[in-house]
Amino acid sequence: MVTRPLRPGPQTAVSARLATLRRSHYLGPVRERIVPWLPTLAYTLFVILFGAVVRVTGSGAGCGQHWPTCHGEVAHLPRTVETVIELTHRVTSGLSLVVAFGALVLTWRRHGRRHLSTRAGIWSLVFLVVEALVGAALVLLELVGDDASWARAVVMAFHLANTSLLTLSMLIAAWAFGREAPELGGGNRAERAVLWAGAVGIVVVLGSGAVTALGDTVRPLAERGVVEAAAQEGAHFLDRLRGVHPVVAVFVALLLLWTSDRLRPGLARTLLPWTVGVQVLAGLANVVLSAPGWMQIVHLALANSVWLVFCWAALHTLDAAARRDEA
Repeated sequence: MVTRPLRPGPQTAVSARLATLRRSHYLGPVRERIVPWLPTLAYTLFVILFGAVVRVTGSGAGCGQHWPTCHGEVAHLPRTVETVIELTHRVTSGLSLVVAFGALVLTWRRHGRRHLSTRAGIWSLVFLVVEALVGAALVLLELVGDDASWARAVVMAFHLANTSLLTLSMLIAAWAFGREAPELGGGNRAERAVLWAGAVGIVVVLGSGAVTALGDTVRPLAERGVVEAAAQEGAHFLDRLRGVHPVVAVFVALLLLWTSDRLRPGLARTLLPWTVGVQVLAGLANVVLSAPGWMQIVHLALANSVWLVFCWAALHTLDAAARRDEA
């Protein structure tokens, strides 16, 4: 009796095909192109914007004066919308540490400790820890809800500056990942001064914007104009500072447009004037509409876009300068 060999079933055929792909070099290049810091950066931006939702909705005190627990409980069952929002923000913030740590492990295994991508990843974790401490300070010191103190304004400005450094370190980690020996020491003194001026200008705008957004949240203008609110006798300092941010923002926008001509040609340089222009229009709409909550979040998202596009262009400019210096 002659027995015929069994024909492979669908699952056997698929398994054989996958085994062939693993033995080939097909999946190798795909795996090499995966940059773990890009999804990490995207998730971090989501967490930052969700933090603005917490402020706009007044949910910062949703867990009471307790941190890291919520109302003194490790596993708290939310009973109000504010508690849901605040607790969700805490969970997503904690997950950002886990995601960043995972990206750092992958980077360390591939490039080692001294590579620029690894060093930037380590700094990302440092800034994330600082963010957690800032959040703890806001809650434990009761700088949430309707608090309109100088202390909260200073902490909010510092918070935006720290998130800028956080996203910058993640962007550097993503940019350097997969490169042989990337460094950022290129360019002469004048070139670096231009880049420093643009970066510092954006951080100053972000800081002043954080204070203005705080004023828009805890002291909404309603029917009052910006000038009228600031000119009132005994006006609150948030009302007096509200007009500073637009002036600084316009000055820095002009500085960035001037700086863009001195950046390396490429996609980032092309996008910079457009992102700056859209952000200026969004800021104008924010003033005209008396800063509704949704517009504040859009404004913050565009501000982060301007920051990251500028830093992206700056990285390419420094890289081109370093190659030129080596030639």
